[in-house]
Amino acid sequence: MKRSVLLFAVSMLLSGCASKPPASPDWVTGESAQYKRAQYLVGRGQSASREEAKDRARADIAKIFQVAVIAESDDIQKYRSDAAGEQYESQITRRTATQTSQIVRGIQLAELWQDPADRNFHALAILPRQQAAASLRQQIGQLDEDTGNHIERSQQSEDLFQKIAAANLAVASQQERESLQKMLQVVDITGRGIAPRWSSESLKDGLDGLLKRVRIASRVAGDATPGLADVVAGALAGAGFMIETGEKPDFVLRSQMKLDDLGLKDGWYWQRGVLEVTLTETATGRVRGTKRWSIKGNAPDRESAAKRTLSQADTVLKQELRGAIIDMATSR
Repeated sequence: MKRSVLLFAVSMLLSGCASKPPASPDWVTGESAQYKRAQYLVGRGQSASREEAKDRARADIAKIFQVAVIAESDDIQKYRSDAAGEQYESQITRRTATQTSQIVRGIQLAELWQDPADRNFHALAILPRQQAAASLRQQIGQLDEDTGNHIERSQQSEDLFQKIAAANLAVASQQERESLQKMLQVVDITGRGIAPRWSSESLKDGLDGLLKRVRIASRVAGDATPGLADVVAGALAGAGFMIETGEKPDFVLRSQMKLDDLGLKDGWYWQRGVLEVTLTETATGRVRGTKRWSIKGNAPDRESAAKRTLSQADTVLKQELRGAIIDMATSR
C-alpha cells in the first residue's frame, strides 16, 4: 500500500514537472542581460506570425527615431512662421526621413522565441549605439565642414547674390545638422550629441539681412489670372526681399499665369495652367532666368476651382520663390 502511494506521488510530481512551461527569455518582459541598454537600442515585437513579430520589433526601434523626425518637423513648421524659412521645410523634412531610413537599416534581429503556451512569437531587435552614433557623427562633421566653407564664401564674395546663395546653403546645412543631432541624442547614451559650432538663428538673421539688400520690382502680365499680383507680392515679401516700388529696382520679376478651363469631369470642374516667373537685371537688361510650375485645381463649381488653382500658385511661390530667384540671379 505504501509503495503504491509513493509511486502515485512520484507520478504526479513528474507529471507536474512535465506540464510546466519553460521560462521565457529575460528580454521578453525586461532588460536583456546580453544586450544592455548602455550598448544597444532594443525593440520588441509579438505576433502569431513569425515575420510580423520581427517587423514589429524593428518598428519598435524605428518609432524612437520617428519621434525625433516629428520633433524636427515641428521645429521646421514653427520656423515657417518666419517667412524667410519657408523654402527649407520640404527638403529638410525629406532629408531627415532619409537619414532615419539609413539608421534603421542598421537594425539587427537578435532573438526569436515562441511561447509554447499560446504559440505566439516574440522577437528582439537591436541597434548598436556605437555603430549608429559613429555614422551620425561623421555626417554631422561633414555638414559642419560644409557650413564653414559656405560662410567663408559668403563673407569673401563681392557679388551680393553670391553672398546670399552661400549664406542660404549655410543655413540649409545647419538645419540638416540639427535633425541629425536629434537622432544622435537618441543613440548617444548621454543624450548630448555634438554641440553646434554656429547658431542657426544667427545664420538665418545674417541671410535675412542680405536678402533685404536686394530690391525687386514685381510686374504681372495684364492678362494673367486675377489675384496673381497679390500672390506674387506676398511671396516676394515672405521670401525676405525688399519690394521696390520706385523706378530703380535691382531686378524685375515678371509673372504670368493663364488658366485653361477643362470643364466638368466626373462631377468636378477642372482648371489647369502654367505659372511662370522671369527675373531680369535692370542695369543690363539681361534675363537671369525663368522658372515654371504646372498648376491645376478642381472644385464642384468653376469659381471655386479658379480659387483653388490660385491658392496652389500661392503655396508653390511661398515655398519655392526665394530658392528660384537665388538660382536665377547666381546663374552665369
